[in-house]
Order: sequence, then structure tokens, then C-alpha cells
Amino acid sequence: MADQSCREKIMSQEYWDFLIPNYRENQIGGLKAGEYCFQEGDHGYRVLYLKAEGRGSLSFYEYGYHSIPNCYAPLDMDAVNTAGISAVQNFPTLMTMGEGIMIGFVDTGIDYTNPVFRTLDGRTRIAGIWDQTLGNGTPPQGFDYGSAFSEEQINEALREEDPLELVPSTDVEGHGTFLASVACGSADPVHRFVGAAPESKIAVVKLKPAKDYLKAFYAIRPDAPCYQENDIILGLAYLNRLAEQEQMPLVICLAMGTNFGGHNGSTLLSALLDTYAYTMDRAVVIGGGNEAANRHHFHHRFLENQESVATEIRVGEGVAGFSAEIWARLPDVVTVALISPSGERTSPISLRQGQKYNLFFTFDGTEVTLEYRLLLENNDSQLIFLRFTEPAEGVWKLELLSVQRAVGDVHIWLPVQEFLSGEVFFLEADAGTTVTEPGSSRAAMTVAYYNGRDNGVDIHSGRGYTRNEIIKPDYAAPGTEVTGAGIGGEFVSRTSSSAAAGIAAGASALLMEWLKEQPGVGGVNSIQIRNTIILGAGKRDFMEYPNREWGYGTLNVYQSLDRLRQL
Repeated sequence: MADQSCREKIMSQEYWDFLIPNYRENQIGGLKAGEYCFQEGDHGYRVLYLKAEGRGSLSFYEYGYHSIPNCYAPLDMDAVNTAGISAVQNFPTLMTMGEGIMIGFVDTGIDYTNPVFRTLDGRTRIAGIWDQTLGNGTPPQGFDYGSAFSEEQINEALREEDPLELVPSTDVEGHGTFLASVACGSADPVHRFVGAAPESKIAVVKLKPAKDYLKAFYAIRPDAPCYQENDIILGLAYLNRLAEQEQMPLVICLAMGTNFGGHNGSTLLSALLDTYAYTMDRAVVIGGGNEAANRHHFHHRFLENQESVATEIRVGEGVAGFSAEIWARLPDVVTVALISPSGERTSPISLRQGQKYNLFFTFDGTEVTLEYRLLLENNDSQLIFLRFTEPAEGVWKLELLSVQRAVGDVHIWLPVQEFLSGEVFFLEADAGTTVTEPGSSRAAMTVAYYNGRDNGVDIHSGRGYTRNEIIKPDYAAPGTEVTGAGIGGEFVSRTSSSAAAGIAAGASALLMEWLKEQPGVGGVNSIQIRNTIILGAGKRDFMEYPNREWGYGTLNVYQSLDRLRQL
């Protein structure tokens, strides 16, 4: 039975949310009865909800980098033929449609009334919905917030004149509906539409929006759609448990991303997705993001005798605030000095483990909060986090000073475009290492996107590799002008990382269905799916693979299965 007191704490703006990873019993001190509660995720991960009153300001210095949830944005916003999916659906000896496979989405919800999510006789194909935003219903077993709706309840609602009276879950943004339709929508001959895995089961988590305090902490514009890492992690647990209950293999599709995090697979969400990806009868597909052309990444490698380098950030008119993260890999150590548009300059920041500074630029009317972390938990990296409040318009300079050097690499990331209230970009940017987090996960599949008509990688598609040179993206799928279901039963065309992630998730369901029927295959996980795709990935002449734009090549399900047959 749900704990009403905990539900109130989870939904309250007066409570802070913290992630407690599986390697820590509890890292937050001063817990008083009645002022906190926990939610249990999978694999030992917990979420703590703690009364903020009397706790001062939120900081990495006080609570640890991984404990404060990150914020993630939706990755927006004749493809199945290009990806070799139609051939697999229709080839007489294959005829795979995703039957017996569940595809799960942690996103903005789903329009469950849309015919593309129903069978021919009108029944739902959705096994369950957890709407985290609804507070009046019954939460899923093991959770204390939101409302859960079963397949039986959804079918009952679809028989009513107004289905929303019984199941009041909607998708106002439309992102989740589009994503699910591309991955596994049923055929609509009138609109010449069919999803990649049209006979799969569907499971959905509608995420609740991020709390105001967390948006303010990361200087995210107040009206930006973004979702907390802890809600995503609990949503993944719901999908996993529903698949266990239904005794079905599960493909997890995540089309959310952020520029913040180590870009080396070290975030808690990345680690958890890898755990699922290594599990038998589980596969994980992640969109690589839309950040390559947005000029939000800077990279420099110090030369042997070079002591400093300056980079410039252009801040446009009306920007309320923004954050930045500077990362170096130990034993490389850097510090930073800031120069405002008016010429005010700080001294280089003193290097102390876990130190916080408030810097005031009087002539520019700007405050910069800086936090320095030298020994990050479960990481080989140094981090400098900066938050600009009411930044003056113009060019801000960051002077990076090399204190200790091995390889000499330093990276800086600005927020994803969706989080900014105006123009913020590097004057000299690097399009590499722009796959958004959690796309640096090692075992999960990270997908780039390209134009299926001219076979050119999209200019916005996130580029690899990771900061520690892991090959990401793994492969590319069509993501330009892809047709899917929109709000109100209409069909829309979108170009985005989300579209490619949906196609790749559906393709993974087809491969999982086929591989599980082969002799000697006891179970299938994300690694086997990835390797099957890579075996048959399409490649262009005169191009070396893998590479930072395409990974190992383009998704081609038919070619992958044909290659397996020939080996």
C-alpha cells in the first residue's frame, strides 16, 4: 500500500531529491524522523526525499556530485525501409514483427487512445502505464507516487465514450507518443505508416517534471521541459518489474539527454543502464542527442610547454543564467580564471578538494558560483562546475591553466539547447564528444541519426567518441523527416535523435525475437543485439569504420540477419 506521507514529500517543492547509489548505505547526514522518505529502485539504487528547510544551499560540495540528480531533456525532436526493417517484417522465412517482446519508454507519456497502439479488434497493446504526474490514483507496487494503469484498465477505458474518465493519462508534449509509434506503432495503411515492431507489447512511464529548485541549481530556464535522473531511474525499475511480471524480454528505449556528466560512462544513470544491458532478455537503446552543431563543447590538449589556454563564450541578450562543467582526467589537473565582458578578472581558483566559491563581477552585475571537485567518487576525473546568474551580455573568457599534466586533455560542456533562455555558445567549439549523456554507457546501444534519402549524417547528430575514447555512437539509424503519431491522432514528420532511437528500439525487438528462436541461444542481451547489428551495418566506400559520426555504420536489420546466415 502506498505511503501517503511519502507521496507528499516526493511531489513537494519543499523537499530535495537525492540519489543514493548501491555502493553507499547513506551519504546524507542529519536525517530526522518525519522529514524524509525513500524509494527503492533496481540493483540497490535508492532515492531520498529530504526536507530542505534548515539545510542551507544545495551544493556538490555538501552532498556529492552523483547524489544531486541531473536534469534530462527530450531529444527533439519511409525510414523502416532504409533500416532494412520492412524486408525482415515481410520476408517469408523471417516474418518478425516484435511478437512476444516488450518495448518500454520512459518519456512524456503516450496517447493510449491512438489506433496505432491497438490491435485490429481495438484492444490496447499497452501492458501498463505509470503516470508519475497523477496523484489521485494507485501507484505501482513498490512505489509511493503517481498512478499505475494496467492493460485491463486501459481496455476498459477504451470501451467508454470518454476513456480519460477512467484512465486520465495523457501526453501533452507528444514526444513519448511519437517515439513509441516509430518504434512499435501498428500499421495505418491510409497514411502508409507502420512502426518497426508493430506486434510488440508496450510499456510506458510518464515522467513528472523536474522540481523548481533543481532547475534553479542548474540555471535551466523555468519553462524548459526537463526530467530528473531519479525519476528516470525509478521509471526503469517499473519497466523491468513489469517485464518480469509479464515474463517477457524487454527493450528499453531512452530518448532523453543532457550535456552534463563525465561523458565517460560514470553517471549513475549510465551505470544502471549498463547493468540492464548486461542482463539476459534485456536490451537498451539510447539516443545520441542533437548537440553536434550547437557549439556547446570545447576541447583542448595542452602542448608540452603550454601553461594556459583561453576559450571564449558568447552570451546573448536576455540570458537569465547557465551552467558549465570543466572536466579533466587525472592525473591531469587544471584550474580556471574568469574574465568578464567588461574586463574584470578573477585570480586562478585555488585547488582544494570539495571547495565552493561565490564570485561577484560588480561592473557586470553577475554572480558566478564555482565548485571544485578533485576526487570524484567512482571516477578518474577532476570537475569544475560553474553557474552564471544574470550573466552580462558579451564575451566571457575562461582561462584554463595546466597545474599537472599527463595527456593534457580538458573538456568544457555548456547546457543542451533546450535548457537555455538565449544565445550561449563557444566562439571556438569542437563538434566531437557531443553525444549527450547517458549515451556514454558502455554496454547500452547509442544511436546517431542520418538522412535516409541522401545517406548523409545529420549536422546535429551527436558525435563521438566518449571522453575516455569508448566508441560511441555504436551505429546510425534514420532520423531525418521520420513520420510518426502526433497529438490528436494526427501524423507528423520530425527530425531528431528521438526518431532514430525509436527505430533502433523497434529493430532491436525484431532481432531479439528472431535470435531467441535460434538453436543454442539461451538468452539475448544488449551486447548480442549490438554485435548482430554491427555485423551487418551498412558502410560507405572510402570511409574508415568505426568513426565519430557513424559508429560502425548504418542500421540494416535484414543485412545483419543475412550476414549471420552466411557465417
